[in-house]
Amino acid sequence: MKIETVPPADASGNCPPAIMKKIFPILLAFAMLLNLCSAALADETGDVLVFEDGMAQPILKYTNLRDEDYTNEGSDILRFTVYVETDHDTDGDGSADLVEALIQVPRAAAEGKYKAAAIYDPTPYGAGTVDENEMDSTKLMNPVPFDYSKLYEPGEKRTPAGSMTTLEAAELADPETWNYTVPYSGARGYSYAQVYDYYLVRGFAVVEAGGIGTYGSEGFELCGFDLERDAHKNVVEWLAGDRVAFTDPYNNIEIKADWCNGNVAMTGCSYGGTLPYEVATTGVRGLKTIIPFAGIASWYDYTNSQGAPLYLDASYGNHLASYNSGAAYLDDDWTVINDDYASFLWQFSEDQKATNGNYDEIWSKLDYSLDADKINCSALIVHGMNDFNVTTKQSDLMARAFARAGQPFKLVLHQDGHNFLNGIVVNGDVWQHIMNKWLSHYLYDVDNGIENMPAVSVQSNVDGSFRTYDTWGDFDYDTFEYDKEVNPDDVSHVDTTAIAAYYSKYKDAVDEFERPMIRDNYYLSLPASAAAVYEFDVPDNYTFYGVPEVHLKLSTKNVDKDPMVISALLIDTIDGETDFKAYLTKERLNYKLPKHTLGAMETGGGLNRTRVFEFVKSNATAKLITNYTKLEEPMKAGEYYDYTLYLQPTSYTFEPGHKAVLVITGWDPYRAFRDVDYYTGAVSDSTESGDIYAFNIDNSAFEFRFPQEKGAM
Repeated sequence: MKIETVPPADASGNCPPAIMKKIFPILLAFAMLLNLCSAALADETGDVLVFEDGMAQPILKYTNLRDEDYTNEGSDILRFTVYVETDHDTDGDGSADLVEALIQVPRAAAEGKYKAAAIYDPTPYGAGTVDENEMDSTKLMNPVPFDYSKLYEPGEKRTPAGSMTTLEAAELADPETWNYTVPYSGARGYSYAQVYDYYLVRGFAVVEAGGIGTYGSEGFELCGFDLERDAHKNVVEWLAGDRVAFTDPYNNIEIKADWCNGNVAMTGCSYGGTLPYEVATTGVRGLKTIIPFAGIASWYDYTNSQGAPLYLDASYGNHLASYNSGAAYLDDDWTVINDDYASFLWQFSEDQKATNGNYDEIWSKLDYSLDADKINCSALIVHGMNDFNVTTKQSDLMARAFARAGQPFKLVLHQDGHNFLNGIVVNGDVWQHIMNKWLSHYLYDVDNGIENMPAVSVQSNVDGSFRTYDTWGDFDYDTFEYDKEVNPDDVSHVDTTAIAAYYSKYKDAVDEFERPMIRDNYYLSLPASAAAVYEFDVPDNYTFYGVPEVHLKLSTKNVDKDPMVISALLIDTIDGETDFKAYLTKERLNYKLPKHTLGAMETGGGLNRTRVFEFVKSNATAKLITNYTKLEEPMKAGEYYDYTLYLQPTSYTFEPGHKAVLVITGWDPYRAFRDVDYYTGAVSDSTESGDIYAFNIDNSAFEFRFPQEKGAM
């Protein structure tokens, strides 16, 4: 491998004054680190890798794979697809399933001038989603029992009929194999193909694959099953030189990743952040690090919340599987589904529903945090503390798994919702540069000290800066007395009768500016009969960090009811009416924070400049900090039972004058969709509903525990 190390660049540079005036002061202070003033490519030939300030520098001229007349001829970057052979025949056609992967590799690496490391995004959505059936796989189901063992039948392996080099494959590549139009949605294929252009022009190879069952591949989309995991592991194995791939699905022409140095990083967001967790727990050779954003560690904890199903029932994985199931259709217009796959969807749904929120065998198979002993790579785990889609418990589970495995990991908790971090400044450095250093270190052995970054970095809700901590997972706890004037009773009584009707009215209401009423205020405005409220005067600028706990003693007279849903929600407020600024995710922005552009930095390689952002606060009278829901077991009338609710892991600072308010209520329409039709949004307000129940809280035994870093108290 050719690696050229360049001395640190002179920070004086030639950045235009107009741009510099717009940049946030911290960026000016760290201009050299951010390379805002880089104007030239480090090595215009692209024949060697160049590292400066511990980061890979631009060495290639970017060519856009989306150009209408794109060709690999004359391009510094070669694009083509390969078909990685798996071990199983999930669709039962007799042959081992093939997984299609889009490869983007620097020409110099393909020509043998150096070996490139690979950044692999396994996001199933990228291949093309079946939008017309989104979240409603019942349209596809065939109510015939399905035997999962059929999925594990070994498929017949192909005998190579010849071989082709990377350069030969690139010369024959047809851009239509990645620029195709997805049925119904009209989206372009490989929708994440340009997300990693920053790294591509710096000499990394970029790989994208949807996995078995997705459009362009073979087999069934299995959402979390070990066979889905293994299919992505197989792609890593091909990159490491340990598996066969072909140039197309028909002619059995073998192709090797002869351009790869055998080092792979997996990264992605949401489902794409989940699969790196999955594959990391296989211990596959070649996987050196993962960088998951908002990934799922346990499908149980995504679909259920401490015993309560979060949707109409405990069934969810079948919906997501069908949403990505482009390979299971027998026609090009996605109208005729494979009968076996339709039966699988039905069986998968039935098995999830049968658990009714309990952690059962179907869920243990979909829990990657159980396989810590197999992990042998590093991890840079990233999660938004305002992500109420994939909650922070998922990153907590995997951080603990990596700790048990004795493998290096770092945890970054930011204020955004369900999102990447590109363009955000973390600990004085823009995110792309942090990720660049991480990848340069773990994929190219660059000695840049990134492995010594703080164990945990948490973005403050007060000023957006990052606090750092030495450990994660082991906490001490503070307790404070709640305000007896707000809740003076020895026993708090909660009756859920009013919830459905109130939510139905609230969700359609607007404020004086015609803006929809936000979720955060819903809990504080609940009818008094539907919630118990505990208000705490915490010290000024008090910060908690970790997993809050609620200890309750509960009783009920509703012994003839099904098990009950109990929700706990921690909220920041002043007096419920006075405005303050808070990081609020916006529904119209897909539950992401609004951002303000601070300026731009050179990306290099002919790419557009990279915008640098800061998150923006909005006016609020209440801010939901963290939540959890629990499904109680049936109780004997009048008897009290002890319960502990573990809220979502987070960190929060209460500014002077602010109060911590804990709301205990029944089912939460924003989280546990008990009486809400997921597909139509309709809410039942029938008093005959099974979601009408009541319970009592013994306040003499009530305790809310605020977590602190171990040893910090």
